[in-house]
Amino acid sequence: MKIQRPTTKQDEIDVSACVVLLVDDEPNQLLALTRSLRQQPYRINTAGSAEEATEVLKAHRIDLIVSDENMPGTCGTQFLAWVAVNFPEVPRIILTGQASVPSALRAINKGGVYRYFTKPCDIVELALAIRQGLEDKEVLSLG
Repeated sequence: MKIQRPTTKQDEIDVSACVVLLVDDEPNQLLALTRSLRQQPYRINTAGSAEEATEVLKAHRIDLIVSDENMPGTCGTQFLAWVAVNFPEVPRIILTGQASVPSALRAINKGGVYRYFTKPCDIVELALAIRQGLEDKEVLSLG
């Protein structure tokens, strides 16, 4: 006997029109993330700094952000805290090469991050977290 999973709104969510913004000051890391996620159904924009990402957010619709923590100038947590105030509906994910409990707490409490990953991260887990964040956002917007 085959058990069928009940259909939910999330089963019907199409994320192909969604845009994910990747933010990292290391060009090679940004390129690697972009390449790793290129088969995903959503579109990807990139920014090399929090300042550049701020301009992208002001000019374009962004559905989810994945940001590096350790960047010169504005760090990822500060940037995501700004996003949480100005674009609270946009889910936020942080990547860090130097994980610590204090930095995780800052990211959660100040940046309101959806997920926290350490580098190098499992790209499948990151892709699943992005997909889940996009689906959750869409479900919430359907209200």
